[in-house]
Amino acid sequence: MTFKLSISRWLAAGAMSFCVGAPAFAVGSALHSGKYEQLMLAVTPEHQVEGFYAEERGEGPTFSCAFYLQGKVEAGKDVSVSTWLDDVYPGSVKPSVDGVTLTVEQGQQHPGCMNVLMPDIATGLDLTQTASKKWIGLVTVSADKAWLQKAPDAKATQGPYIVKGDVVGVLAFKNGAAQVEFINAQNRSFTGWISQDQYARLSVPKH
Repeated sequence: MTFKLSISRWLAAGAMSFCVGAPAFAVGSALHSGKYEQLMLAVTPEHQVEGFYAEERGEGPTFSCAFYLQGKVEAGKDVSVSTWLDDVYPGSVKPSVDGVTLTVEQGQQHPGCMNVLMPDIATGLDLTQTASKKWIGLVTVSADKAWLQKAPDAKATQGPYIVKGDVVGVLAFKNGAAQVEFINAQNRSFTGWISQDQYARLSVPKH
């Protein structure tokens, strides 16, 4: 009787372990849009990956590192990406149990990154997901100032706005306008619409 009871408990424990482990595996089996520490990542409807990495270190004199990435999602494979700010360097991004692993062998050669980016970037920098998002792409603000509108065709000049160089997540496109989400340094989120002439899509430079 004791033997049968022990076996039953072992089987039950095994079943519970499998159930607990399964969701983590499912989450880690594909890339998802979101914030991964210093990395913004978006998976587009066209199965592209778009990203922007930005990090600062130091007090008083600060050092900053920033670069974009873009690549094509292929089932069952790590996503090969091009990363760039000035020059273009190859890399890859793949899902992990609690986030993603970003690898760019020459990552520290991006401007400012030698003083900021961990050497692990060359072999695989693990980044934990800090927020799940519904972004379908990323865009860079090209206008000096873009007010976040409540509707695609609105023209308000009050309220929250974003400025040239800001990178924002896209929630929707409509007639050229983009509904975007901006996250500030205090991790506050602001959403609204900007017009087509106020943003630029991410595109790998052609040298």
